[in-house]
Amino acid sequence: MVELIRDHDFLETADSWIFCVVGDIHPPNRFFSYLKYVPGTGPWRREGKSFSRVFSDYSMNEFKKILEYLKKVKPEFVGYDPIIGTEMSSVPIEFVKKHYNCLEGLRELIKRGPRDKLEKLTIALVEEICDHGGLREDDFGITGSILLQIHHERSDIDLIVYGRREFWKAIEILGELGYLGVRSREQALRSMLKRYPITLSHASNLVDRIRYRGVYRGVEFSIHGVRKNEEITEEYSDKIYRKIGLAHAILEIDDASDSCFNPAIYKVHGSAEVGGKEYHVEQLMCYDLTFSAMFERGDRIEAYGKLEFVVDKIRDKRFYSLLIGSIEAAGREYVRLV
Repeated sequence: MVELIRDHDFLETADSWIFCVVGDIHPPNRFFSYLKYVPGTGPWRREGKSFSRVFSDYSMNEFKKILEYLKKVKPEFVGYDPIIGTEMSSVPIEFVKKHYNCLEGLRELIKRGPRDKLEKLTIALVEEICDHGGLREDDFGITGSILLQIHHERSDIDLIVYGRREFWKAIEILGELGYLGVRSREQALRSMLKRYPITLSHASNLVDRIRYRGVYRGVEFSIHGVRKNEEITEEYSDKIYRKIGLAHAILEIDDASDSCFNPAIYKVHGSAEVGGKEYHVEQLMCYDLTFSAMFERGDRIEAYGKLEFVVDKIRDKRFYSLLIGSIEAAGREYVRLV
């Protein structure tokens, strides 16, 4: 029996293919996820077995190629989903050999104690955040290679914070401690310019807003919010998404409180244009983690992405949402401050 599976947890199959879970809303007996590690030559090792990382730059173009590869070698892991209205990779429950839980992973690490420098720094980072008040160790989890126990000396620390209030409190503390921000601004700019069709000036503005990454005692870390159980108010099929088309939009941020989760949700107002027709947009939804916790209330942005018509069956509401992180707009989508 598979226990409760949460965003950023990992699932491993019998042939040691390792998938990262995406979000907290999944189809019956399947889990939306993307392939991250497969057996192969690489620095990620565990019990005499080495792994290769499938993603290198985490772009939608890369995800599109991986999806096509999965369709050829493991077609049962890819399919059109009638609720989100697009193809997506997902792990059927019968293929789950092992579930790696982010919350339990950190608890186990703290209980047994660190085995290497990276694990020691992970515990120290969590303790230092908690020492500043308002948060407990149980508010945190660990994901990525440390959770999988395949990390190496150059690995990052990937922290999870459970709860909306808890995430923003952690960000506040990390900001005060001076740990937030990218290690190499030049490298971050190059990555931004490679992934999005924007100017150097626009890329610079975005890099200055990155808040889900930081550096702790020389080691890079990321930090991601995951909803507490009581914060999950939506079930699969409560909302139905249908593509309108690829759209250019000018939007203003009204509420960024849910931008810490995956996908990052921003309440907005503004308009998008598709084929000469204008649509009123109420939501910006980003599966691209670059834009996690990036924008604030009052920010004006220009974006290009997939415009969707959303039917909210629970609230009996219909609205338009701009999606960043779609296969259809891969290589063309962007968000920039204006």
